[in-house]
Amino acid sequence: MKEIKLDSPEICSKIKLLAGGALGITMMLLLRRYPGIFHDSILYMGQGLMQRWPQIYGQDLFFAHGSQASYTIMPWILGKAFSFASPPLVMLMGAFISMLLFAASAWFALKALLPTQQRYWAWLGALCLPSIYGVVHIFSYNEPFLTSRPLAESFCLLGIGWLIREKWLLAAASLLLAGLFHPLQAIAGAAIIWVWAVGQDRRWLHALWLIFPVSALAYIGITPFNGLLQRADAGWFKELTYSRQVFVTLWSVNDFKNLGFDVVVLLSAWHWLRGRFGGWCLASLIGCTIGILASLLLVDHLHLVLPIGLQLWRVHWLAHFFSLAAIGALLLFHLRAKDSVSALLLTLTALLAWGETDWGWLLLAAMYVGWQFAPHDSRQRLGRLLCWIFGMSTVLLFYNHASNEYHWFKEAHFRIDLYPFDRRLLVFPALSFGLPLFGLLLWERCGSIGKKLLLAGFLVPAVAATLYLWDARDSTQHIMEDAAFQPDIFGTSIPEHAQIYWEPESLVGVWLVLHRASYFSPGQLAGQMFSRDTAEDGLQRENRMMPLMRESLGCQDEKLNVTERVRCHISDRSMKQACSLNGGKRPDYMVLSYPQPQPYVGQWAIPDPVSKTPAITFRLYRCDDILNFRGGSSSPPVRR
Repeated sequence: MKEIKLDSPEICSKIKLLAGGALGITMMLLLRRYPGIFHDSILYMGQGLMQRWPQIYGQDLFFAHGSQASYTIMPWILGKAFSFASPPLVMLMGAFISMLLFAASAWFALKALLPTQQRYWAWLGALCLPSIYGVVHIFSYNEPFLTSRPLAESFCLLGIGWLIREKWLLAAASLLLAGLFHPLQAIAGAAIIWVWAVGQDRRWLHALWLIFPVSALAYIGITPFNGLLQRADAGWFKELTYSRQVFVTLWSVNDFKNLGFDVVVLLSAWHWLRGRFGGWCLASLIGCTIGILASLLLVDHLHLVLPIGLQLWRVHWLAHFFSLAAIGALLLFHLRAKDSVSALLLTLTALLAWGETDWGWLLLAAMYVGWQFAPHDSRQRLGRLLCWIFGMSTVLLFYNHASNEYHWFKEAHFRIDLYPFDRRLLVFPALSFGLPLFGLLLWERCGSIGKKLLLAGFLVPAVAATLYLWDARDSTQHIMEDAAFQPDIFGTSIPEHAQIYWEPESLVGVWLVLHRASYFSPGQLAGQMFSRDTAEDGLQRENRMMPLMRESLGCQDEKLNVTERVRCHISDRSMKQACSLNGGKRPDYMVLSYPQPQPYVGQWAIPDPVSKTPAITFRLYRCDDILNFRGGSSSPPVRR
């Protein structure tokens, strides 16, 4: 049998590509571990459940007045998938597949834009650097949980890859698929693609003539175009402001800091890298500017219904993708030019822009841009000194980051299941980006034997360990998801038509575990920007539950001592208001985590994996029993 020589050009090239891909995806999965059915994936799971069991979930607040589910094929796909596998398994596997698809699509697009080594650095930047955009504590591209957003993003990137290769039909099909999965992400991507197309051929400006037929449809009153001339009334608009991501004027300093840094990077990439990639960076910057300014005018100022739903600020996702890719490409560009100062300045600027400072990064950004225009003699004299200063600054920033993370790890009693200390260290951008590059450097320095040792001794074990660690659901989340479709988990039968309120908020508990409709949860109001009826109904239900919710927050106050926390419960008046027969529909049951004096009909205790004692105990209360309560308590034994 002929021996495979890893140092032969053909084999080495293929293995290097596979090893580099595995290294990048491994770091991506380590950084973006699966949190379970979380964030918006809860809503998508609910949409799939609605498709599968409309008789149960049709009366749920999230679906009762229509929802954004009608604009995406994702609920239909999930509904079919739930016929063959449990929702937790579908959501886990779907998240894993969507992340791999995004990594492949990003490579497909960047491969056509950049030279060989530069495209790999750009790909690592897009996968391993912070992907937060818009309101940064809410949104990120390539989310580690299952929604239709990363799927639409992947198809947008595929479309870009096909456009660059001049495969027009495949590009159109990819963008159509993106729109079928998530029209808002697809429209945002298409806006930047259109700006790029105009740069290639000015005849694409004729697309602006579409303004006239769309305006005519709006004037006639054809849905949804009529929303282009319809303003949200004061009451609805007030409720919408709770979704602050929709209104650019409500963004925080961190949000604008992230956006401002992207502007600096995209301009730098356009100036220094030029070529196809530079053109896309410029198109991203222009498209992002147009989208956010349009959102400011049409949403924040004019309060128009259709633009509120379109959320044109989402153009930032693709601009941010190209910004992170540009960071990788710029770093290699500077290092090849033997300009270590610029590379370190860009690194420090990024660390401060993504860190806890407000606008201190602007000084470093100015130094980064200005250094390129400094006299050659000055750059030679100061270069070595500045490299030491900036290098040590990066080390000190990492030390500060590690110290902060260690403090919180210590507060969690060194339990990695409560605080993922290893992942929190890895999210330091210089580390998350630098580690795979270090692996690439080792590979290039090793001979045939060294490459075999790296594959067998490092890469294969790293991939295996990553696959094991990727499912990072905590013990409570695991138990909740493992208890799917057990409406008798509290030891009593709950009617199929019942509406249930769960406090603290848990749509997973109501929708997945109890397999029932939820009476009210703040998460259900995500659809209120698409339906005024949802906003009105949600406000009525929120007002009914507000006293209970406020008292619940008081019981969760960390300032309470142990004794007060154990004794804390919801007042009888708030319980009775929640269950009152007056003022519209009420919940039939309530699930609370407090030992109430009112009689409960069942208990479910979730144990701590270490101490084996109950970490949290949920109790099921029937509203009829609460209204009839006059004192005393009779409760069945705990069910575990």
